[in-house]
Amino acid sequence: MDNNSYLYPNLATVRKSLYTQNQISELLGITQQEISRYETGETKAPINYIIDIAELCHVSVDYILGRKPETTDMLSDEESELISTYRELSPTNKIRVSERAKTLYEEQNDKK
Repeated sequence: MDNNSYLYPNLATVRKSLYTQNQISELLGITQQEISRYETGETKAPINYIIDIAELCHVSVDYILGRKPETTDMLSDEESELISTYRELSPTNKIRVSERAKTLYEEQNDKK
């Protein structure tokens, strides 16, 4: 069996930062087993899957492929710190942060 995980070394890490395999399975309409095979390198992941994961997880395809480090050079130090902290949160707390941010944004726009 060929191990193709070297082709996309950051695939599982990127997915795990925001989603479970089951969540991705539901979002993309593929089986959890397929996702597992892509992440372990048992099966080559199709490019459309790599693109979908990159878009869902807000990273570049190059990052998933291990070609470039994730770009944060356009972010302020405060933004980078916020992203780093967010990535350390549990899935439940990520949802809470997202909901709170949306509420704050809506309140801010209502005052304009």
